[in-house]
Amino acid sequence: MESGSKMTARLMLAVGGAVLGSLQFGYNTGVINAPQKVIEDFYNRTWLYRYEEPISPATLTTLWSLSVAIFSVGGMIGSFSVGLFVNRFGRRNSMLMSNILAFLAAVLMGFSKMALSFEMLILGRFIIGLYSGLTTGFVPMYVGEVSPTALRGALGTFHQLGIVLGILIAQVSALRGGLSAALFLDSQ
Repeated sequence: MESGSKMTARLMLAVGGAVLGSLQFGYNTGVINAPQKVIEDFYNRTWLYRYEEPISPATLTTLWSLSVAIFSVGGMIGSFSVGLFVNRFGRRNSMLMSNILAFLAAVLMGFSKMALSFEMLILGRFIIGLYSGLTTGFVPMYVGEVSPTALRGALGTFHQLGIVLGILIAQVSALRGGLSAALFLDSQ
């Protein structure tokens, strides 16, 4: 094995850091499904507080569908924007800048209950979709760029592993009594 094809701590850190973006994509793909009833209850309580009447089933279904689908719309826009970013800022800088989107989305979604705003949750889903679309392009390019030729294939699989691990974390944390329930969903 030549010296340029060894797994170093710096390489592991670079790949591991990049794959966190893949994990975010997987997490946000899976996190919305399990707590559907709880999120719909939040929408109903918010609607009742604002308008002093329960939300109609059609409106609730529309808001729920929008909450789920808007992630994919953001992802599509983000994925189409990958080339613009990497050509202008490079792979590493593009990944670093896209973290602003992840932070903004987390703030919006995290404070949506406190603000009694399902709009914040929906906007946060759109923004995290943008982030996810961008990172699904950035991460494989970056990992391929920093990996030695002999390790490129093996390290390239970490992108998909990050996505699957993110989905698993989302599903486990959404179980009753899990992290999501403790922080947001059960604190009615």
